[in-house]
Amino acid sequence: MQHSHYDMETRKNSACPVERTLYILRDVWTFMILRDLCTESKGFNQLKKSVEGISSRMLSEKLKFLEEEHILDRNVSESRPVRVTYTLTEKGKSLSAVVDSMRNWGQTWIAQSAKNCDN
Repeated sequence: MQHSHYDMETRKNSACPVERTLYILRDVWTFMILRDLCTESKGFNQLKKSVEGISSRMLSEKLKFLEEEHILDRNVSESRPVRVTYTLTEKGKSLSAVVDSMRNWGQTWIAQSAKNCDN
């Protein structure tokens, strides 16, 4: 099977910063996770509940990918029961401006009847 110029491996290694950013921020799930972590650290179940419609498997994959890209840290407590929380890194925190811009754009340009997002 031939791959197009725009396959993920090409984007990952592109010299274009926009294309490389799209490689990381490629889908709605990623943005919803970022939206939720911009305000505070959260556990897996908190994210699962907040990111409506995402499966546990998909959430696990997205969290692992974002950790590999140094967008978030996975923190495991030493207490019992063990608690895992996810926190944005400095690199991840810098994306809060992107999330805020998207929120502002949506509030300005998307119909008022659209579902309101409190996050």
